Parts: sequence; C-alpha cells; structure tokens
Amino acid sequence: MTRPLLFCLMMAAAPSAAKPVPLVELVADPIPLTSVQLKRGAVDVRVSLGFDKALLLNLQPAQALKLKPFPLIGKFKVKNPQIPGGEAVIRGNFISGDVGGTGAQKLPTIWIDKDVVAAPQQGVVSALAFDAERVRIRNLRAPAGGQTYRLARAGKGDAEVKLALGGETLRLIFDFTSERSVMNARAAGLLEREGLARRTGRVGLWSPVPAFAVPVEALRPAPGARLAGLPLYDPVVRITRARAQELDARAAAGITGDSEDDPDAIVVTAEKEKGRGREPWILIGRDVLRFCGTVELDRPGVAWVLSCQFPA
Repeated sequence: MTRPLLFCLMMAAAPSAAKPVPLVELVADPIPLTSVQLKRGAVDVRVSLGFDKALLLNLQPAQALKLKPFPLIGKFKVKNPQIPGGEAVIRGNFISGDVGGTGAQKLPTIWIDKDVVAAPQQGVVSALAFDAERVRIRNLRAPAGGQTYRLARAGKGDAEVKLALGGETLRLIFDFTSERSVMNARAAGLLEREGLARRTGRVGLWSPVPAFAVPVEALRPAPGARLAGLPLYDPVVRITRARAQELDARAAAGITGDSEDDPDAIVVTAEKEKGRGREPWILIGRDVLRFCGTVELDRPGVAWVLSCQFPA
C-alpha cells in the first residue's frame, strides 16, 4: 500500500556523494536492529531484507521529529478492510539520515498513522539503506558451518531475487521479521503445479505489522522441496476471509478434501486477484533463515549470500 509513494520518492533520490563503507555487521537475535540518526534525533529500527532502500516509521516518532511530507504527492489515504480502522494515511519525503553510522544521505522515508513495528523499535529500515558495500547479518542462534548459497538480486537497487519456475518468474525476498515463509496465490498455485507443495486446509493468521492480521492457509512441502537450493519448511499462503471461513466450517464438520466447485479456493490477498496481474512472490522467513549463520547483502556483486546448515 506504500508502493506508489515509495516509487515516486526513489525515482527522485539523489545518489550518495560519500564513498560507501566496506562492511557493516549486524546481529539477528532473532531480528537485526540498528539506529538511524535524523536531524532532530535518532530512531531505533528493525532491519528488513524484504524491500528496497527506504525507512518506514511509526507515526509517533515522525511527529516527534517534526517530519514534513513531500508537497502534493507526499500524503494520501488508502482504504482497505484489512487495515485496523479500515483506512490509513501515508506520508513521505526525502529525509537526511545516517543509517547505522555509515554516513549522511537522502533517504526515502514513509510514515503511516498505523504502527509498522511494536515498541521499543520505532520503524523499519531496508538493508539496502546502509551506505555500505556489504551488510552482513550474523544469526547467533543458527547452527555452525553449512553451505554457501549465492542468489543474484534482480538489480542493483532491488532487494528481491527473481527465479524462473514452471514458465513463470517467481519473486523471492528474505526477511527475519517474519516468523514463517509467506506467499501469494499465484506462487502457491505455481508450487502446486510443480509438485513442490500442496494445501492442507489448516487456517491460521499472519501478522506483518502490529494490529494487522490476515488469514493464511498452511502448505505441506513435498519431501526435499527446494527453491534456489533453499528448503521449504513451514510455508503459508494468504487467503481470502471467505476461504478461511469455508475451511474452518469444513474442519468443524469433519469434511476433508477440496471444493470441486470453487475455482478460487486458494485465491489470496484482501481482494480477488484478477487475471494475471500479480506476479508470484514468496517471502522467506525465519522458518528457513534460522538455519543460516550469515545472510549478506553483496552490493557490488548484486547478490544475497547465505551460509546455512539445514537439517539432513
């Protein structure tokens, strides 16, 4: 819901004049943290691997720091029944900030009148926002050793990895902030067609931000199922509320199997996906990343480099 504003801000972003620092090292326990120094003070934030260069803030610290939205395009309202209260006001601008001590730069910054993170953190910053050649995240809870996986990013400024699967392009992103791997309907359908996973009919909730939960259906990976060498462990697919209610009712009645007359049974997101407009995407969460001792953003190499020890 922040993509149009974020896109506009990034299109006008000026490149950093200073030379990037060689390396930034962070610790994920279980989520990597850092601070961003702004003109009127610092904010403590989570570090996300899942989106392009930007800073997302809760409303309160943005107000305390007296941030002002960009003229004309810097403020708009979105309405969605999944948003607490049914709507949210989004503001944004270029803000001078120093991410993790790597030097001042103009940073695309967005603040929303709904919290994007719970206290004590005040926002989320992209790993690509560090003015550094490499950002290495060490996961102290992961098993030692393992194999190295190098995945090319879609572009120099992109967080996502693009994979070719079943004649389609699958968008893959990583994020320690999500406990489970999550995908949209197109991705789930693609995995089913390729024999990599199947539906289970078990309903749960996924909460990407505080006070915001969407229904999901658990998937069961096929034995040995992998994407770009990474195993699938505990994935879920976002589903409509109608689908969630149907699955709950079928489970209560002791009914098993699929609904033969429901072509949209696995359709996901808050509204029905129309045509083929949405690309398949999968967010790889901590169900997979907890086995990775290091996850590194290699900016010069335009890649993510993961060192992981997965169970046999």
